[in-house]
Amino acid sequence: MKLLTKINKNYFKYGLIVLFITDLIIISVISQIVKLDTQKELQYGAMEVAKIIKVHGHFPDIPPNYSVKIIDNQYSVPGLFKDTIMFDPEDQTMDEFREYQFSQKINGTNYLISHRHFAESFWELFIDITPIISIFLGSIFLVMMYYNKYMSESLWKDFKDNLDTLKSYSLTSKERLKLQTTNVDEFDDLNRVLIKMSDRLGKDYQASKEFSANAAHELQTPLAVIRTKCESLFSKDDLSSDTIQSIREIFVSTDRLSGITKALLLLAKIDHGQFNEEEKICLKSIISDKINFYREIIEDRKLNIKFTSENDCVVYMDKRLALLWIQNVLVNAIKHSPNHKDLEIVIKKNQLIFSNYGEEKIKNPDQIFKRFYKESDGKESTGIGLAIVKKITDHYNMQINYSFKNFKHTFTFQFPAC
Repeated sequence: MKLLTKINKNYFKYGLIVLFITDLIIISVISQIVKLDTQKELQYGAMEVAKIIKVHGHFPDIPPNYSVKIIDNQYSVPGLFKDTIMFDPEDQTMDEFREYQFSQKINGTNYLISHRHFAESFWELFIDITPIISIFLGSIFLVMMYYNKYMSESLWKDFKDNLDTLKSYSLTSKERLKLQTTNVDEFDDLNRVLIKMSDRLGKDYQASKEFSANAAHELQTPLAVIRTKCESLFSKDDLSSDTIQSIREIFVSTDRLSGITKALLLLAKIDHGQFNEEEKICLKSIISDKINFYREIIEDRKLNIKFTSENDCVVYMDKRLALLWIQNVLVNAIKHSPNHKDLEIVIKKNQLIFSNYGEEKIKNPDQIFKRFYKESDGKESTGIGLAIVKKITDHYNMQINYSFKNFKHTFTFQFPAC
């Protein structure tokens, strides 16, 4: 949810609460004012009745508003306000009235004078007045909300422009990050921090990139020298079998170290975004070529390759990464397939599936794509092949699923439909 939308949503939610509370307060105040005015009116009206009796000697009952009774002289009723319910002959209903009652001796006769006035209850006032208050306060609230929205959009415009700049900015760019001045202290402080951070990250990125390239280059040279020396030693005739075995182990280890170095350099290059040349890649064609490339190994292992494809399946990738992806997965499947077994490869609309037989399920399937992780202690495995596959698939937002069923390991790659 956008920040402005969230602000307006909370503004609206809490605005309604404030509106309701304000409505109750206003109605309570009005109810109290009306009550006080009514009491003054009742008191004044009762006094007028007493004056009329004094002049004319009597005052007729006018139900339900006026009532005059003669009471015993020994009784005295001071001015008293109370709420009562009376029958209203006009409406033919029982209604609430506010009553003022007092006694006064006039011309030797003690009179009990009662003056009543129709009294609206709090909730009747609430029903009558709330629509008016709601319209008035609601109009102010809506005007303030839209004004706030307009001002917020104006203030956040530069921030959004800078955000778009950040989204499109890449550390591989040689240009320095440039952000607009917003004239808002908090935003400008954030911009300065981001620019400073991008400069530092750019330098770190460049240093890391150069280190990876230099390290790989520098390591390959002594490794090549070691291999050459080993090959030279193999040609000598006066070597014992133990010496030849030691030289062979050095040669194999050197070759393995060279492969690890190249693989790590490749992972670093993918991280640094050095494989961004996308083109149309036909997966069916690449898989067929790779199967033919490893045909001798497949025939030597007496594996039965079952390759089916619903279509050619064209995806957009860097060709070098596509070749490496298919090669590593295929080599992994061949390496872990028992002799004389089937190895199935299926291309569907948006899936690539590799299935090979195995004796038991992988113990830690969530670890197999991590660098240098190996299920077995086999020296021939570097533990980087599937890590490269994971890095490539992550680079193109693919999903990988592993399952083991009916003694078959299945790797499913999910990608946008071909």
